[in-house]
Amino acid sequence: MLSVTDLGYVIDDKCLLEGVSFELEAGEFLAILGANGAGKTTLMNCLCGLITPSKGSVSLNQRPLSKMSRAEIAQQMALVPQQQETAFAFTALEMVVMGRTPFLSTFESPSEQDNADAKQVMQLLDIGGLAKRDYNHLSGGERQLILLARALFQSDRLLLLDEPTNHLDYRNRFQILSLVKRSCIESNTAVIAILHDPNLAQLYADKVLLLEHGKVLNYGERSTVMTSKNISRLYGLATASYRIAEQEFFMPQNVLGLSLSKVLIITGESGSGKTTALVDFIALCQQKHIPLKGMLCPGVMKDGQRYSSDIVDIATNERCLFGLRTGVLDKETGTRFSFTEEGMALGKQALDHNHFHQDEICIVDEIGPMELSGEGFGRHIAPLLTVANSRHIWVVRPSLVERVCRHWSLHNPEIIDIEDTALAEKLMQFVRVNAA
Repeated sequence: MLSVTDLGYVIDDKCLLEGVSFELEAGEFLAILGANGAGKTTLMNCLCGLITPSKGSVSLNQRPLSKMSRAEIAQQMALVPQQQETAFAFTALEMVVMGRTPFLSTFESPSEQDNADAKQVMQLLDIGGLAKRDYNHLSGGERQLILLARALFQSDRLLLLDEPTNHLDYRNRFQILSLVKRSCIESNTAVIAILHDPNLAQLYADKVLLLEHGKVLNYGERSTVMTSKNISRLYGLATASYRIAEQEFFMPQNVLGLSLSKVLIITGESGSGKTTALVDFIALCQQKHIPLKGMLCPGVMKDGQRYSSDIVDIATNERCLFGLRTGVLDKETGTRFSFTEEGMALGKQALDHNHFHQDEICIVDEIGPMELSGEGFGRHIAPLLTVANSRHIWVVRPSLVERVCRHWSLHNPEIIDIEDTALAEKLMQFVRVNAA
C-alpha cells in the first residue's frame, strides 16, 4: 500500500531525515519509535504530503504521492496529529464530520447520513456524549479521541497516527490502540503510529521502525527489531526484557533494582594517568589471556591540558586521530575539542553492541559531557549494559561521576580514584569475578 524509498528532508541546511526506506502492506500495523527530536513527526508529514521530501519518494498504491492531489491523498489516508486547535466554535460532531470533506464537491455539504455515520464512529470510541460539546472546550484527551474518530470516519485504508496516546488516560490508551488494531484485522486497514512506549509497540505492532537522528536504526518484524539492545541504544537507557503471560515487555533495569551488568568507574583529573593505568592493565590482561573490548583515548598533554587525542579499538588494536583542542567551548557538546569523522567511526565500531556477548568485559575511556548530552558515544553505551553478566570499566572525571551514575541509572557502581595504590589489584579482581 505504501512504499518509501531513500527519503530525505533538509531545511535551513539541517538534515532532519536521511535514507529512510520501508514498505507497508494493507492490514499491517507499523510502529515508529524514537527519542524526542529523532524526526518522527517530520517523517509523518512527508508520508501524508504536508511537506515535500528533499530526496527520495513516497508511493501510495504504486502512485507517487507527488503526482496526487490533496483530495486524492485524503481519500486514501487520514492523519491524526498530536493536537489541533481551531479558531471556530465547532462542535465535536462537526469536527468528526469534517472527515467527509475530501469526498465532497466544492459547494456540497455533508448529508444527514454523514452525520449519522459520524455519530456511529463516535459511539465506537465511547465519545458519543461529546457530540454537541464545543471542541475548543474539551480536554486534551477528549480532543485526541475526536481527531481519531474523524480519521476513522475519513478513511479505513491507511491511518497515520502521530502519538495517538498523547493526553489519554490509562483505559483509553489501550482502548484506542485495540480498536485501531481490530480495524487492521477486520477491515484490512494499514496503520502507521508514532509511539513513545516500546511496550505499546510490542503489544500492537506487526512491524517496527526505529528512528535515530533522522536515520533508520532498524526496521522489520517486531520480534526481530524489538530487542533490549536496540531499545537501550534508541533511548540511551539500559533496558531489560521481562516475559509476562507469554509476552515480552521492556523496562529500565533500575526499576526493579536489577542489573544485567556491573560497572567500575576510574576517576581522576585530566592528565592524572588514567589512560596510562588502563594501558598497563590491558597488557596484564593480555598476558593472562583475559579478552577485553572497548576503546582507549590516549592523549598528548601541553601546559597541563590535553592537546590532542587518539582513539584505539582495544579488540582490533586499530588506531587513529580522534580529537584536537580548539580552545573554543562548544555549548551543545560542552567540550573544547573538535573530533574527526574517522575517530568517531572507529569509536562506534569499538562500542558496537552487536559485537558484545555474555560475560565480556568492556572499557570506555572516557565518558564526558558529550555522552551526557546524547552526543559522542552516549547512545552506544546503554545497550552494552544489557549484555548479561558483563563488566564495564569506565573513565570519568570526578566532577561528572554523579551525573554519569544518574544518567545511566547505575546500580551500585564501584568507584576507584586513580591515586588508589591498589587500583591494578582491584581492576584484576573485578574482571576475574566475571571470568569465573
